[in-house]
Amino acid sequence: MTCREVEEQLPSFVDGTMTGDTQVLAAHLETCEDCRASWHAQTVARTVLQARAAQLSPIAPPGLRTRVVANISDLKASRPQDLKTVPALAWTGRLTAFAAAAMVVLTLGAILLPVVTIRSTAVLAAQLALDHLKCFTIEGDADGAPITDAAAETKLKDEFGLTVNVPPSLPSEKLELMAVRRCLYGDGRAAHLMYRLNGEPVSLFIVPGLARPAAELSLFGHDQLVWADGDRTYMLVARGGTRQDLARVASYLRNEAK
Repeated sequence: MTCREVEEQLPSFVDGTMTGDTQVLAAHLETCEDCRASWHAQTVARTVLQARAAQLSPIAPPGLRTRVVANISDLKASRPQDLKTVPALAWTGRLTAFAAAAMVVLTLGAILLPVVTIRSTAVLAAQLALDHLKCFTIEGDADGAPITDAAAETKLKDEFGLTVNVPPSLPSEKLELMAVRRCLYGDGRAAHLMYRLNGEPVSLFIVPGLARPAAELSLFGHDQLVWADGDRTYMLVARGGTRQDLARVASYLRNEAK
């Protein structure tokens, strides 16, 4: 199976509605990093949409579908060879603003995501914000009890081959280290350190082999602080409106996480 064939069948594969040979597609994902990254991005977006279905009930503003279709038409015109397989949109019923945006991500992700992640801090932040939502909302933060930094470092090393200095809990700031995981993004893997700050979910992602300039962003209703140290990028993610709290603990995490 070629990458182009995977590209066409990946949405139905992620949805569980694929009628072809799923084993052949799954085997391709095992050996193709680009297609595997696209599969991951689509799976994360679908998982978050399912988990947040109740919160995504408001109807999208008038004209959103028209603007999205127009934007895709512009992209096709400017990059016809890359986007010639993008299907026409045929949405019916109630469509939320978040769902419409997610549909565009799912449609274009297989073609553009591995490329634009290299170039765009915003795209990287969007992917990690989705991983933040997925890990806390779907998988939860382990057994709900804080863990030690030593236990977190051992898990990252033994299970994922990542050597990271994990900042421990900081009781004076009501910052608790809850769990660690490895998350995939468009171009590789990231250590995901899961904290709670005053009880609110906070993620610190450490992306090896990638240096991003310092930035402050707001995506998917979350605030992100980005900085780099050597060949690693660090991204702090929390619910929107908590930037002051993030700034307060960011210096501590910067000094501790290496």
